[in-house]
Amino acid sequence: MTETKPTTLDAEPQLVCMLCGSTGELQTPELADRHFGAPGTWSHLLCPQCGLVWLNPRPCESDLPKLYADYYTHAATTEGSRFLQAIALGVPVAAMAYDDIALEPAVRRGGALLSHVGPIREMGRRGVMGLEGGERGRLLDFGCGDGAFLEHMRSLGWSITGVELDPRAAQAARETLDADVVHPSIEAALDANPEGFDAITLSHVIEHLLDPVATLRACGNALRGGGTLVITTPNTRSRAHARFGRNWLHLDPPRHIHLFDPSTLTELVRQAGLRIERVETPTSSYHFVHQASALLERRGSLPGIRVEDVSLTVLVESAVFWMWEYALTRCGMDCGEEIMLRATVSEEHRQAPEEAAS
Repeated sequence: MTETKPTTLDAEPQLVCMLCGSTGELQTPELADRHFGAPGTWSHLLCPQCGLVWLNPRPCESDLPKLYADYYTHAATTEGSRFLQAIALGVPVAAMAYDDIALEPAVRRGGALLSHVGPIREMGRRGVMGLEGGERGRLLDFGCGDGAFLEHMRSLGWSITGVELDPRAAQAARETLDADVVHPSIEAALDANPEGFDAITLSHVIEHLLDPVATLRACGNALRGGGTLVITTPNTRSRAHARFGRNWLHLDPPRHIHLFDPSTLTELVRQAGLRIERVETPTSSYHFVHQASALLERRGSLPGIRVEDVSLTVLVESAVFWMWEYALTRCGMDCGEEIMLRATVSEEHRQAPEEAAS
């Protein structure tokens, strides 16, 4: 049964930067939802002081579920050809200390070979959110969608738990994984796992949140001592954003509330009381983002974010631009398509609950 699309959305002006309090300047006006048909017209504001980009007006919390009634979920990483399995499983086994995992010989050999190809090795590393085999323990994925990432990590030896706010996606995850490992909130996940988590991941989640600082603080409270938080999110300094402007796939109004660059994401995480360990900008999604953005530029919409009937010219262009972006990031530029930030809990964050209680 297809759900009726909303005809209106409650929204409220958001003129001030949540990070530094500066008044935003208009960056991209007159934006519409070109993927899932949410009503309304939206703009992006840019903070002249810190560089944060945000949606104005922004949807009210009560209407957020309407934006995801027909939202897509990604296919499981480990499905598909032997080549894709060699990237998703073989590369982590060969290059990231997951060598105790049993694989078909062809997948293992393919991963060993592909791990020497820089952009392909980056794809395999991004597929496990940069988490090494030696870090394995209890993993919480916040915003786990249909559970594909958690299923992938379970196959690599992690003990898994998911948090998913969207009821339809959560039900899909429970059917894929296990009803007992998928929860509606971080607090519920922590109640079921009072010892906490060794790693928490947020993959393309932080940009959807109205109050990302509060979510990151809750994640910090759920980490064990020495635990790791990994965030990935679109990068407004990416080459595809520079190339496609208002047709960049990752603008995605009205679902993407805040858009970050490495400095603004770093500041957000610091304000949540977490300590930054590493910030990088992977390029591994560039080929898809370029193709989707090119279709948006040509057609004006891309229903369901389905990339189909891509011309040979766009396919070749996306590969060439991907290699260019990868080369630039190897030279130290922070222009990759995503930001991947790794953090841990600071002592101040751990002491804060005790100080509040006293």
